[in-house]
Amino acid sequence: MIWTPAQQKRLEKELELLHIYFPSFKPRYLFQQILLEGWMTTNLKNRYLIRLYVPADMPNSIPEVVITYPGSLTDYHGKKLSDYQQDMHMHLLKPRDGFPSLCTFKPSHWHPNLTFYNVLIKARMWLEAYEGHRISGKPIDYYLKHQY
Repeated sequence: MIWTPAQQKRLEKELELLHIYFPSFKPRYLFQQILLEGWMTTNLKNRYLIRLYVPADMPNSIPEVVITYPGSLTDYHGKKLSDYQQDMHMHLLKPRDGFPSLCTFKPSHWHPNLTFYNVLIKARMWLEAYEGHRISGKPIDYYLKHQY
C-alpha cells in the first residue's frame, strides 16, 4: 500500500499515542492491509485480542475493529456474535474475516480529527458492556445506548 506523506505522518502520530495509552497494540501486516493488534483486559479480568484495520484512506474512514480472541464469542443465549451479521442492539456490524465487528462510531459522526485511540476507547467500552450482557442477558445497547 502506498501512503501519502501526510498519511505516513498521521500513522506515526497515531502509533505514538497508542504507545502511551494502549502499549500492547502493535502494527502488523495482513496481505496488503496494515492493522493494529493488542490485548485488552476487562474489569472482570477477561482478556480479548482486538484487531483494528487501518483504512486505506486514513483518517477519512472509520477503522474496522474486530475481536479475534477468544474465538466464537457468544451472547447470553449461546448464539455466536458473528452470526448476528449487523445488529444495532448489540452494536455489531457485519463480521470481517469471520470475526465479530464492533460498531464504534456512526459514519455521520466520524471526522478525520478522531484517532485510533478514540476508536479503541469505544472498543473497551463495548467489551465491558458485552460482559454485562453475558451476565444479565440485556442487550449491549442497554449499557451503551447510542453514543457518538
